[in-house]
Amino acid sequence: MKAHEQIIAPGAEEGWVHADDGFFFGIGAFETIAVSGQMPLFLDEHLTRMEETLKFFGIEATLADLQALALRACAELDPTGEWALKLTVANRNRIASTRRNPYASPNAKRAFSCDFSTVRRNESSPLTHMKTLAYAENIIEKRRARERGIDEPLFLNTHGEVAEGAVSNIFAVIAGEVVTPPVSCGLLPGIMRRLAIDLTEAIERPFTPSELATASEVFLTNSLMGAMPVTRLGETRFEPGHVSHMVNQAYAEKKHRRKKVVEERSAKLVKPTDKVEGGESR
Repeated sequence: MKAHEQIIAPGAEEGWVHADDGFFFGIGAFETIAVSGQMPLFLDEHLTRMEETLKFFGIEATLADLQALALRACAELDPTGEWALKLTVANRNRIASTRRNPYASPNAKRAFSCDFSTVRRNESSPLTHMKTLAYAENIIEKRRARERGIDEPLFLNTHGEVAEGAVSNIFAVIAGEVVTPPVSCGLLPGIMRRLAIDLTEAIERPFTPSELATASEVFLTNSLMGAMPVTRLGETRFEPGHVSHMVNQAYAEKKHRRKKVVEERSAKLVKPTDKVEGGESR
């Protein structure tokens, strides 16, 4: 049976879905993609990660079809805005929904307070490393954290090592080295995480909460917020540092370059307008 496709625009009423394995069991994948104007950023990287998850679940979906759906959704957006595109795929559903990027708001926070969740990440589960529809644990823990004035809860794994945030990856500058937990610690390898590792030459190694408390700088990453400085972790305070600032600058420059390339390609596809009598376009 052909999968149902739909686009849910910002402010639109919610659509409908087939009651499939994604609905009943969380067997499916999603990607949250930053969109600048009408251009989805790092779309190829997001779709490649999604493809790996869909193969694991045995869900058939071509990258070309998913890309086309994503681009159609972005084409409906205000080209002057900053947006978030959520692409959701299960065996009978293909949904592209868009909203404003909350981190791009002038009133958005520029630094986070964090604390550790009492829930542990299961580093032995393959699902921990995938962005699946079984995402309730992350959302519930984030909501509970917000009730305590915490912007982002952090998870430890079953060995007591730092793993990740509810919707982010974590980096720290410890003894002069930029470090981040390896995937084996039990985390989703984010697209922004990969970029930050490349930019900072970060070392992937396990570290504990006590070691993290000695850091000179801590920051979180995801595709929507870029690099977010952490200024409080429990009772420990940090100052925003130059590493997260450098990552954000490089991210902004990369976004600008990619957007410019897309605009130049689009301009080449536009043919000069034919003129008819009276100077009107044909």
